[in-house]
Parts: sequence; structure tokens; C-alpha cells
Amino acid sequence: MKKTSRYVPSLFYLTTLILLFSSFLPLAAADNYCPCNDLDHCVEWVKEGSTSLEWGQVETVAVNGVVYTFRSDDFTEDLDAALISIEKDWVVKKEFLFLDVYDRMSFEWDNEILVVLDDITTDGYKTPSAKLTIYYRGLPELKVEFDASEETIQGVEVSSEQYAPGEEKVIDVEVRNTGDAWIESVVLEIPLGELNLREKGDFQLKDNVLRKNLGCLEQDDSVELNFTVVAPEWDEKTSPYDINYYLNATATGDDIKGNSHEFSGSMELSCTEPDMEVILEITRNEINMTSWYVKELESATNSYSSSNYEIRDATEFVFLRTHIYNIGLYTIDDLNVQFSEIPEDLVISEAYDSGDHSSMDDNGQYYLGQKLIGIRSGKYSFDKVVVTADFFGEELTWESGTGSLTIHGPHIVVDKGLSGADDDYTVTLKLSNDGNRAAWINLTDTVPVNVTYVDGSVEKGLEGSGLPLSEWDLSTTNSNDSFSFSVDGVLLPPGSSLSMSYDISSDVAPDLPPAICAFRAIGDYEGEVQSSFYVNGNEVKQYWKPLNGGWISDLAAIDDQASVDVMPAEKVIDDEDNNADNNEDDLYSSDDEVSDLDISDMSVEVQQDDSTPTFLSKVLDPITGIFDRTQDFVSRTFTGALGGISSLFGVVESSAIDAVENYLYVIVVIIAAAVFGVVYTLISK
Repeated sequence: MKKTSRYVPSLFYLTTLILLFSSFLPLAAADNYCPCNDLDHCVEWVKEGSTSLEWGQVETVAVNGVVYTFRSDDFTEDLDAALISIEKDWVVKKEFLFLDVYDRMSFEWDNEILVVLDDITTDGYKTPSAKLTIYYRGLPELKVEFDASEETIQGVEVSSEQYAPGEEKVIDVEVRNTGDAWIESVVLEIPLGELNLREKGDFQLKDNVLRKNLGCLEQDDSVELNFTVVAPEWDEKTSPYDINYYLNATATGDDIKGNSHEFSGSMELSCTEPDMEVILEITRNEINMTSWYVKELESATNSYSSSNYEIRDATEFVFLRTHIYNIGLYTIDDLNVQFSEIPEDLVISEAYDSGDHSSMDDNGQYYLGQKLIGIRSGKYSFDKVVVTADFFGEELTWESGTGSLTIHGPHIVVDKGLSGADDDYTVTLKLSNDGNRAAWINLTDTVPVNVTYVDGSVEKGLEGSGLPLSEWDLSTTNSNDSFSFSVDGVLLPPGSSLSMSYDISSDVAPDLPPAICAFRAIGDYEGEVQSSFYVNGNEVKQYWKPLNGGWISDLAAIDDQASVDVMPAEKVIDDEDNNADNNEDDLYSSDDEVSDLDISDMSVEVQQDDSTPTFLSKVLDPITGIFDRTQDFVSRTFTGALGGISSLFGVVESSAIDAVENYLYVIVVIIAAAVFGVVYTLISK
């Protein structure tokens, strides 16, 4: 009795739990199955069309891909009913259809086709016809569509159809019933393939396949789901164009007759395009000509353009900057950069770069900055910078914009001409300002030895210059059989020119030095221009290469160069202590004569000419100086008593120099040490 009393509460609780659990089963079934699934009442019919059949007429109609043959076999006398026969696959079904009897107006065959009698009419011959409306069973259809998020990765816009290696992407999937009937027990499956799952959302994951039971979907019902994936990192070996990721979804379900239907949808994620940004930047559009000078260096610098000179004291300059950015998500190798060509009348004073423009990682960059100084005034243009690359077989090209620069200032040209024969010659000088700023000029010319100046011819030549003689500040000098004159303080406006002439006589075709024209313009811009010079009566043109030594001429066609009495070009400063501001010979910013010579070899590198000291001379000069100073000291200190020491120093010095010339550096050191030892011993005594 006690056992029975103990079991009663237990049975009560167990029964309650069973009832509660069982109460959820219909709900679960209701979620998975559609509520109306009775074939007799819940088929969703869709109108196929209408037809009219005369008595005994046969007509064939295709419904949902199945061919049916209709025929009106007979009619009632009152024309309120018709006998209709249907044939499918050699099987015939007949049915009387009535106009006024609701449940006898139609018939269906296997829940696939429904025929309704709408009316019975007769023609002029009293022949009846049955008007029929034909319906077919509606079928479900699922449309599976993918969409994806858009991201900005390292400044790169990643569209919904693209991926970024190693980055997250949210995938949206929608399943919509676009058919004519409901579908139940719908299951959606999405294999992930090579994509890595980060968030599964409402899905279940098994064997790298996302799965979701969607249950019943009525007409126009839809379900939206999402999940997050990550594309694998790039191996930097495989072409990104060959790396695509696919998502293929499959949705299956059953219709009202229990027939299974399968639908699919897909999405492809491709790589982003490699991309570069190329920028050409000019910091100023206009500058003025300025004075500057070249400083030769004894040690290398970090200058991009050269390692043995500097350009100093330039107050007007412009920076040309080239920026190349890899704004894509992939490393690009084998880059080829065509930089903007620097016009030959612009000098690269300084240039520095950072980065590597031949290979660039994603988010990498390259910079080239060039400090430019003008040699002459004018308008200059800069072509676009072009970057090309072969990216896994794809030829890619990126370009910058173009640029322009205007340099204001005078451009002074001095033309020196020689005409005549039989001992009588005429020298003509023409000054032109081809720039856009005025300049004050001082002109100097010299008649060398062995050439006779005709007295008064300069003054006579000035009379035809176009400028009143009173405005020319003329001074002449006659010394050591050479004659020179200078004209000072003449203003030469832009686009103007002046000319003058004088006469000379010579037994042979004369050698003439260049005429020198110093000028000064606004902004403390000043310099010196040289004309052509003459060798044996032949003109030798000069052109301006400030980084190659100044005024450069071509004497290759002249056999005898030793007879040329040529004024030297401006001296390049070698001493750090020299004051460039006070020494007009150091000014290298001068205008040149535009010659007919080919100057395409103009280079930013400083080339050694005859006036440039060689390595050997740089070694010998200090040693020679030491011996000279030591010999002078001994001579003054030990006059009379040590008269032979001076000659000893001369012998030792000569031997040392010979040794250096033969690269016997050790011998030089030994000799120098011995000499100083003798001097020290003598002084000590």
C-alpha cells in the first residue's frame, strides 16, 4: 500500500512531462510542413488558357510539358451539359460537365490538370461548341541569391563580388519562393570550399557545409540568412587572377504531392585589381633666374645627381616630386618606371629617393625629389611618369599627369663675327636679350698680340649701333701690343638687341678670344656670357655646361690649339673658405649662346677637363708645398752656416716627387722622415 502511494506522484510528474513534450511536436511539424496539404482541397491551380470545341472537334494542348488531347463528344438536348473526353499517353478519360451544377462544372486528372466548362454556344448551323478553361497544378520554385558586404582594406575598395586575402567578408543569402505553390521541408546547404568560416550565424556547420532547415515557404515567402568567411592569405606565387572562390547553395523541398524539388544559386568572389597611384608634382609654376655657383667636393655626398659637386647660393628653385604608391593588395615585381625627362636647360641641384621602384609590396611607396635650378629663362614642360608591369601575364600601365614651369629672367646672347681678308678684317659684336626680363650689361673684348687694332674703329662702329654714342660708357686700354675695350652700363630690354663693330689688321688669319658680357638683372641675378672665339680665322662656338666646367667648346676640328689665346671660363671654387658672394668669377648661373653644336651629351655629372686637378697633382701639390716651406725656413734660419741644406732639400724634393709619380709612396714617407730628422737635429744643436 505504501509503495503504491509513492508511485502515484511519480506517475503524475512523468505524465505531465510527456504531455508537455508531446505538445511541442505538432508545433515542430507545423514549422516544417505547410498547413494546407490536402490534395482534394489545397492544390493551387494556375490558369493555362481557354479553348472552344465544336461538336466532335479535337484539339491538342501542352500543359506543364505534358500533351493532352481534348474532344467534345456530345451535348444534352437543352445544351446545359457536354461530354468531354481527354486523352494522355493513350489513356482516355470522359466526363459530363454541367453549366449550372457547381460540383459538376469541372473535373481534374491526377491533380495535374483541371478542366472547367464555362459555356455552350451554337453557330448559324445550330452546331454546339463547348468553351473550356484549362488549369494546371501550380509548382513551387525557389530562387537562391547571394550578396556580400563591401569593404575598404588599406584604402582599396573591395566590392561585393571581390575578396581581400586574409580579410573578413559577410555573405548574405536569400531564399524566396517565386513559384505558384507552397513548398515544405525546405533545407538549404552551402559548402564553404576553401573559404574559412568566421561566424556561422543561424546555420549549422558539419563537414565544412553550412545547413539550415527552412520548413514551409508559401508563395512569395522568403528567408534571409548571413554568415562571415575569411579568404586565405595570398601565397605570392599564384596569380591572383587564378584564385577565385565559389559559393554554391542547394535548396531542396517537397510539393503538395510529395514530389521533391531542388534549386540552386551560386556566387563567385574574384581578386581586386592591382593598382598604382603615380603623382608628378611641381612645387611652383613660376620662378626667377638666380645666381649660384658650383662647389667641387673632395668626398662623396648623398646627392642623387652627383657625388663630387654641390650647387650653392641658389635663392630661386623648384622641386619636382615623383610619388609612386602601391594602392592595391598585391606585391608587384618587375616594375618599370619611365621618369619625366628633365629639360636640358634645368640643372638637378639635389635629388633624393626612398623606397624601391622596381618591386613594391602592397601599401608600399617610392619617392623621388629633385631640386631644379634654371640655366636660362623660358617655359618648360614635364612629361608624365609612366609605370608598367607584367603582373602574371597581364600588362598593366599607370600614368601621372604632366607639369609645366616658367622661369623669368634675361637671356643674354653674344655673337662675335669675323669678316674680311687680305690683312683687313672687321669684327662685329651683337648683343641680344631673348628672355623676358631686362638686364644691365657690361661688354668687354680684346684684340690679342700679333693682331693690330685700327684706331678709332670702335667709336665708328658704335655710331651704327642704334644707341647714341653718349649713352655708351666706352673705355679702351692699349698695353703690351694688345688692345681691349669695354662698354658699361647699357640696359638691354627683353626682345631687344644692340650691335657694334671694329676693324683689325693681321698678316694671317687671326686668333681672337671670346667677347665677355657681364650682366645684372632684378633679384640679384647676375652672371657672365661668352661669345665664340676664333682659331686661324675659324669660329669655335661655345656652349654653357655649368656642371662640366662652365663654357665648353669643341676644338676637335682645329689642328693647332696651342696658339689660342682664350680667356678662361669662370673658376670653380675649390676652397671652402672662399667667399662666393664677393667673387664674381664663382658665379655659374649665366646665359649661354645657343650654338649649332650637338649638346645632347649634356650631363648632370661633373666631368674632368684640363683645368681640373688629377689625383696625382692633388698628392704632389701638398708635398711640394711642404718642401718649399721647409726649404725657405731652413734658408732663413741658417743663412751662411747651412747653405748646403737648401740644395739638399731641392734634391730630396725632386726625388720624392719622382717617387710619387712612380707610385712609390713608401719611399716618399721615408725620405720626408729623414729630411725632418736632419732639420730637427740641426735646430737642436
